[in-house]
Amino acid sequence: MTYSLDSVYKAAEESRARRAAEEAELEKELSASLRVWKPPSFDPRPPTEISRAPLPTVEEVEAIRAEAARLGMEAGHATGYAEGKQEGFTAGHLEGMQKGHEEGYAAGYDQSKAEIERLTAALNALLEAINELPHAMGEPMVELAYQIGERLSGKEGMERTPFVTAVQEALMRLPKPGEKLFFRIRAQEAESWKKAVEDPGLPFKCTVVIDENVPEGHAYVEAQGMRLNVGEQARRALVRTALGLDASAE
Repeated sequence: MTYSLDSVYKAAEESRARRAAEEAELEKELSASLRVWKPPSFDPRPPTEISRAPLPTVEEVEAIRAEAARLGMEAGHATGYAEGKQEGFTAGHLEGMQKGHEEGYAAGYDQSKAEIERLTAALNALLEAINELPHAMGEPMVELAYQIGERLSGKEGMERTPFVTAVQEALMRLPKPGEKLFFRIRAQEAESWKKAVEDPGLPFKCTVVIDENVPEGHAYVEAQGMRLNVGEQARRALVRTALGLDASAE
Protein backbone atom coordinates (compact mmCIF):
# COMPACT_ATOMS: atom_id res chain seq x y z
CA MET A 1 0.00 0.00 0.00
CA THR A 2 1.32 3.48 -0.86
CA TYR A 3 0.65 6.60 1.13
CA SER A 4 0.63 10.14 -0.10
CA LEU A 5 2.28 12.99 1.74
CA ASP A 6 -1.10 14.45 2.65
CA SER A 7 -2.28 11.16 4.16
CA VAL A 8 0.91 10.90 6.21
CA TYR A 9 0.49 14.43 7.54
CA LYS A 10 -3.13 13.72 8.29
CA ALA A 11 -2.33 10.50 10.16
CA ALA A 12 0.32 12.30 12.20
CA GLU A 13 -2.13 15.02 13.16
CA GLU A 14 -4.71 12.44 14.17
CA SER A 15 -2.13 10.56 16.25
CA ARG A 16 -1.13 13.73 18.07
CA ALA A 17 -4.76 14.53 18.70
CA ARG A 18 -5.42 11.04 20.10
CA ARG A 19 -2.37 11.24 22.30
CA ALA A 20 -3.45 14.59 23.65
CA ALA A 21 -6.94 13.29 24.32
CA GLU A 22 -5.60 10.21 26.06
CA GLU A 23 -3.27 12.28 28.19
CA ALA A 24 -6.16 14.53 29.17
CA GLU A 25 -8.29 11.52 30.01
CA LEU A 26 -5.48 9.98 32.02
CA GLU A 27 -4.96 13.15 33.95
CA LYS A 28 -8.66 13.32 34.66
CA GLU A 29 -8.69 9.76 35.94
CA LEU A 30 -5.67 10.34 38.15
CA SER A 31 -7.35 13.31 39.72
CA ALA A 32 -10.53 11.33 40.52
CA SER A 33 -11.05 9.50 43.83
CA LEU A 34 -11.27 6.18 42.09
CA ARG A 35 -8.49 5.80 39.70
CA VAL A 36 -8.89 3.13 37.10
CA TRP A 37 -6.18 2.66 34.58
CA LYS A 38 -7.15 1.66 31.13
CA PRO A 39 -4.63 0.90 28.53
CA PRO A 40 -4.85 2.97 25.44
CA SER A 41 -6.34 1.51 22.33
CA PHE A 42 -4.06 1.04 19.39
CA ASP A 43 -6.82 0.01 17.04
CA PRO A 44 -7.16 2.19 13.92
CA ARG A 45 -10.20 4.36 13.75
CA PRO A 46 -12.79 3.60 11.13
CA PRO A 47 -12.31 5.65 7.98
CA THR A 48 -14.56 8.71 7.68
CA GLU A 49 -16.80 9.05 4.65
CA ILE A 50 -15.90 11.93 2.34
CA SER A 51 -18.96 13.51 0.81
CA ARG A 52 -18.42 14.20 -2.84
CA ALA A 53 -20.11 17.18 -4.52
CA PRO A 54 -22.25 16.23 -7.48
CA LEU A 55 -20.65 16.95 -10.82
CA PRO A 56 -22.40 19.63 -12.95
CA THR A 57 -24.48 18.53 -15.89
CA VAL A 58 -23.72 19.40 -19.50
CA GLU A 59 -26.46 22.04 -19.47
CA GLU A 60 -25.02 23.63 -16.33
CA VAL A 61 -21.53 23.65 -17.84
CA GLU A 62 -22.85 25.31 -21.00
CA ALA A 63 -24.79 27.84 -18.93
CA ILE A 64 -21.67 28.65 -16.88
CA ARG A 65 -19.64 28.99 -20.09
CA ALA A 66 -22.28 31.26 -21.69
CA GLU A 67 -22.50 33.45 -18.57
CA ALA A 68 -18.72 33.74 -18.42
CA ALA A 69 -18.63 34.63 -22.11
CA ARG A 70 -21.31 37.27 -21.60
CA LEU A 71 -19.55 38.81 -18.62
CA GLY A 72 -16.27 38.76 -20.50
CA MET A 73 -17.86 40.39 -23.52
CA GLU A 74 -19.43 43.12 -21.40
CA ALA A 75 -16.17 43.78 -19.60
CA GLY A 76 -14.27 43.79 -22.90
CA HIS A 77 -16.86 46.05 -24.50
CA ALA A 78 -16.67 48.52 -21.61
CA THR A 79 -12.88 48.53 -21.67
CA GLY A 80 -12.74 48.82 -25.46
CA TYR A 81 -15.37 51.58 -25.47
CA ALA A 82 -13.46 53.61 -22.88
CA GLU A 83 -10.14 53.18 -24.68
CA GLY A 84 -11.70 53.85 -28.10
CA LYS A 85 -13.48 56.93 -26.79
CA GLN A 86 -10.27 58.32 -25.32
CA GLU A 87 -8.26 57.55 -28.46
CA GLY A 88 -11.01 58.99 -30.68
CA PHE A 89 -11.22 62.13 -28.54
CA THR A 90 -7.46 62.60 -28.71
CA ALA A 91 -7.36 62.06 -32.47
CA GLY A 92 -10.42 64.27 -33.07
CA HIS A 93 -9.03 66.97 -30.79
CA LEU A 94 -5.77 67.09 -32.69
CA GLU A 95 -7.54 67.06 -36.05
CA GLY A 96 -9.98 69.76 -34.90
CA MET A 97 -7.13 71.92 -33.62
CA GLN A 98 -5.27 71.61 -36.90
CA LYS A 99 -8.39 72.35 -38.97
CA GLY A 100 -9.40 75.25 -36.72
CA HIS A 101 -5.88 76.67 -36.93
CA GLU A 102 -5.97 76.51 -40.72
CA GLU A 103 -9.43 78.11 -40.92
CA GLY A 104 -8.51 80.79 -38.38
CA TYR A 105 -5.30 81.57 -40.24
CA ALA A 106 -7.17 81.86 -43.54
CA ALA A 107 -9.89 84.04 -42.00
CA GLY A 108 -7.32 86.26 -40.28
CA TYR A 109 -5.33 86.58 -43.48
CA ASP A 110 -8.41 87.57 -45.49
CA GLN A 111 -9.52 90.03 -42.81
CA SER A 112 -6.07 91.59 -42.56
CA LYS A 113 -5.82 91.82 -46.34
CA ALA A 114 -9.22 93.53 -46.56
CA GLU A 115 -8.29 95.92 -43.73
CA ILE A 116 -4.99 96.80 -45.40
CA GLU A 117 -6.77 97.44 -48.69
CA ARG A 118 -9.36 99.61 -46.93
CA LEU A 119 -6.69 101.63 -45.12
CA THR A 120 -4.70 102.00 -48.34
CA ALA A 121 -7.76 103.31 -50.18
CA ALA A 122 -8.55 105.67 -47.30
CA LEU A 123 -4.96 106.94 -47.26
CA ASN A 124 -5.00 107.50 -51.02
CA ALA A 125 -8.30 109.36 -50.73
CA LEU A 126 -6.87 111.47 -47.90
CA LEU A 127 -3.75 112.33 -49.87
CA GLU A 128 -5.88 113.22 -52.88
CA ALA A 129 -8.11 115.40 -50.71
CA ILE A 130 -5.05 117.14 -49.22
CA ASN A 131 -3.72 117.84 -52.69
CA GLU A 132 -7.06 119.36 -53.74
CA LEU A 133 -7.57 121.25 -50.46
CA PRO A 134 -6.18 124.63 -51.57
CA HIS A 135 -8.41 124.66 -54.64
CA ALA A 136 -11.46 123.32 -52.81
CA MET A 137 -11.26 125.84 -49.93
CA GLY A 138 -11.58 128.92 -52.10
CA GLU A 139 -15.31 128.94 -52.80
CA PRO A 140 -16.40 127.51 -49.38
CA MET A 141 -14.43 130.22 -47.59
CA VAL A 142 -16.26 132.89 -49.58
CA GLU A 143 -19.58 131.19 -48.84
CA LEU A 144 -18.68 131.02 -45.14
CA ALA A 145 -18.00 134.74 -45.12
CA TYR A 146 -21.31 135.22 -46.89
CA GLN A 147 -23.17 133.17 -44.27
CA ILE A 148 -21.51 135.12 -41.47
CA GLY A 149 -22.59 138.31 -43.20
CA GLU A 150 -26.15 136.97 -43.47
CA ARG A 151 -26.26 136.32 -39.74
CA LEU A 152 -24.89 139.75 -39.02
CA SER A 153 -27.56 141.20 -41.29
CA GLY A 154 -30.33 139.62 -39.19
CA LYS A 155 -31.40 136.67 -41.37
CA GLU A 156 -31.40 134.03 -38.67
CA GLY A 157 -34.16 134.35 -36.08
CA MET A 158 -35.24 137.80 -37.27
CA GLU A 159 -33.43 139.67 -34.53
CA ARG A 160 -35.14 142.86 -33.44
CA THR A 161 -32.23 145.29 -33.94
CA PRO A 162 -31.77 144.96 -37.74
CA PHE A 163 -35.52 145.17 -38.33
CA VAL A 164 -35.93 148.29 -36.15
CA THR A 165 -32.97 149.95 -37.84
CA ALA A 166 -34.38 149.30 -41.31
CA VAL A 167 -37.85 150.61 -40.45
CA GLN A 168 -36.53 153.65 -38.65
CA GLU A 169 -34.47 154.43 -41.73
CA ALA A 170 -37.64 154.20 -43.80
CA LEU A 171 -39.53 156.48 -41.37
CA MET A 172 -36.84 159.10 -41.66
CA ARG A 173 -37.64 159.32 -45.37
CA LEU A 174 -41.37 159.80 -44.81
CA PRO A 175 -42.90 163.27 -44.82
CA LYS A 176 -44.63 162.57 -41.48
CA PRO A 177 -42.73 160.25 -39.14
CA GLY A 178 -44.98 158.08 -37.00
CA GLU A 179 -47.49 157.31 -39.73
CA LYS A 180 -49.06 153.84 -39.67
CA LEU A 181 -47.01 151.29 -41.57
CA PHE A 182 -48.08 148.31 -43.62
CA PHE A 183 -45.92 145.22 -43.70
CA ARG A 184 -46.52 143.23 -46.89
CA ILE A 185 -45.35 139.59 -46.77
CA ARG A 186 -46.14 136.13 -48.08
CA ALA A 187 -48.48 133.84 -46.12
CA GLN A 188 -45.74 131.21 -45.74
CA GLU A 189 -43.54 133.73 -43.90
CA ALA A 190 -46.24 135.34 -41.77
CA GLU A 191 -45.50 133.36 -38.61
CA SER A 192 -41.82 134.29 -38.42
CA TRP A 193 -42.37 137.97 -39.33
CA LYS A 194 -45.27 138.47 -36.91
CA LYS A 195 -42.96 137.69 -34.00
CA ALA A 196 -40.86 140.68 -35.08
CA VAL A 197 -43.54 143.25 -35.98
CA GLU A 198 -45.82 142.49 -33.00
CA ASP A 199 -43.09 143.16 -30.45
CA PRO A 200 -44.60 145.62 -27.91
CA GLY A 201 -41.24 147.36 -27.63
CA LEU A 202 -41.25 148.65 -31.24
CA PRO A 203 -41.40 152.46 -31.61
CA PHE A 204 -44.01 152.19 -34.42
CA LYS A 205 -47.10 150.18 -35.31
CA CYS A 206 -47.32 147.80 -38.24
CA THR A 207 -50.25 146.18 -39.97
CA VAL A 208 -49.39 142.86 -41.55
CA VAL A 209 -50.73 142.45 -45.07
CA ILE A 210 -50.68 138.97 -46.62
CA ASP A 211 -49.89 139.21 -50.31
CA GLU A 212 -49.24 136.11 -52.41
CA ASN A 213 -47.72 138.30 -55.14
CA VAL A 214 -44.75 139.12 -52.93
CA PRO A 215 -41.76 137.12 -54.26
CA GLU A 216 -40.27 134.50 -52.01
CA GLY A 217 -37.62 135.90 -49.67
CA HIS A 218 -38.96 139.49 -49.94
CA ALA A 219 -40.85 141.64 -47.44
CA TYR A 220 -41.92 145.27 -47.92
CA VAL A 221 -42.56 148.10 -45.48
CA GLU A 222 -45.07 150.58 -47.03
CA ALA A 223 -46.31 154.01 -45.95
CA GLN A 224 -47.87 156.70 -48.19
CA GLY A 225 -46.49 155.22 -51.36
CA MET A 226 -43.04 154.63 -49.90
CA ARG A 227 -41.80 151.03 -50.09
CA LEU A 228 -38.67 149.55 -48.52
CA ASN A 229 -37.59 145.95 -49.08
CA VAL A 230 -36.44 144.42 -45.76
CA GLY A 231 -36.74 140.75 -46.79
CA GLU A 232 -34.13 138.07 -46.79
CA GLN A 233 -33.20 138.48 -50.45
CA ALA A 234 -32.56 142.18 -50.00
CA ARG A 235 -30.30 141.55 -47.02
CA ARG A 236 -28.48 138.78 -48.87
CA ALA A 237 -27.90 141.10 -51.82
CA LEU A 238 -26.41 143.75 -49.54
CA VAL A 239 -24.08 141.25 -47.89
CA ARG A 240 -22.93 139.72 -51.18
CA THR A 241 -22.33 143.16 -52.62
CA ALA A 242 -20.23 144.06 -49.57
CA LEU A 243 -18.24 140.85 -50.02
CA GLY A 244 -17.69 141.51 -53.70
CA LEU A 245 -19.85 138.58 -54.81
CA ASP A 246 -22.33 138.53 -57.67
CA ALA A 247 -25.70 139.43 -56.13
CA SER A 248 -27.61 138.77 -59.37
CA ALA A 249 -27.34 135.02 -58.82
CA GLU A 250 -29.51 135.32 -55.74
